[in-house]
Amino acid sequence: MRPPDQGDSLRTPKIRECACGLVVAISGLGFSSYYIRELLVSLALFSLAFLFLALTVLGAMLLWWASEQLAGWSGPASRKVLALSRRLMATYARP
Repeated sequence: MRPPDQGDSLRTPKIRECACGLVVAISGLGFSSYYIRELLVSLALFSLAFLFLALTVLGAMLLWWASEQLAGWSGPASRKVLALSRRLMATYARP
């Protein structure tokens, strides 16, 4: 890219300016249409639903991991219960 004192009147547009302009143009035209508004609301609702589902699965996995760690730190009786739970999970996981 040349320095500005070279007499070059054209400049390269920055990607942020192009993206912001495109978003403003699409949202300005889109909010005038009922179908576009309906699609945007559906996108927001499904995004929130999948975020809640992902956080629930992550919480369940962390709870399972914490129970494994706690069982490992405790005595041999809890290790027997842990082995039993793993066997039960393996039998229910088979089709």
